[in-house]
Amino acid sequence: MITLRIIIVGCGRLGSELANSLWLDRHDIAVIDRDPEAFKRLAKTFTGSRVTGHAMDQQTLKTARIENVDAFVAVTGDDNLNIISARIAREVYFVPRVVSRIFDPVRANIYERLGVSTVSTTVWAVSKIEDLLFHRALDVQLSFGNGEVELIRIAVPAGLFGRTVESITIPGELQVAVITRHGRPFIPTLGTVFEEGDVARVAVARGAMSRLEEFISAVA
Repeated sequence: MITLRIIIVGCGRLGSELANSLWLDRHDIAVIDRDPEAFKRLAKTFTGSRVTGHAMDQQTLKTARIENVDAFVAVTGDDNLNIISARIAREVYFVPRVVSRIFDPVRANIYERLGVSTVSTTVWAVSKIEDLLFHRALDVQLSFGNGEVELIRIAVPAGLFGRTVESITIPGELQVAVITRHGRPFIPTLGTVFEEGDVARVAVARGAMSRLEEFISAVA
């Protein structure tokens, strides 16, 4: 794994968990927070940088060595602080990977166009609740973006044995990404034929979740 130099702004619950996780993966982490007490949330084994200050302050950013970082993540509880500091990182210091947490999902598209990737906890939570309420039969293993695309694990039902991957593919909505057969994963082609015992990972657009669920029920 390549070691990245990452600045995390905000040492609340999300920021501290992210810092601890990335540190365990041996990345070089600097955490910025205005409240020195916030650093108590970091693991005792965390030996990355703790920088007390405001993330929009030039000296604070330089103390965190922003000129040399690979990524910048702003996850405070303040949308404006997150977005402004993320734009500074992107547009002033040319940090290649910039991610900002936002609570107002309406802003997401605006900042994505400016080169700032966004994570909306509101949209993500709504997506997860909807999955639990309406798609309990589907095993969601991974969400992309804010749940616009999900990776679903499916034990291939008997009704699909002998049929091709193409027969269940819906361009732009549903695509088999990986099949595990006899314990070995591989990337299928449209002509790959399903066999008994196959487990498929299917990439599904959010709007197609119900269609997938109905299809699986019909061929089970």
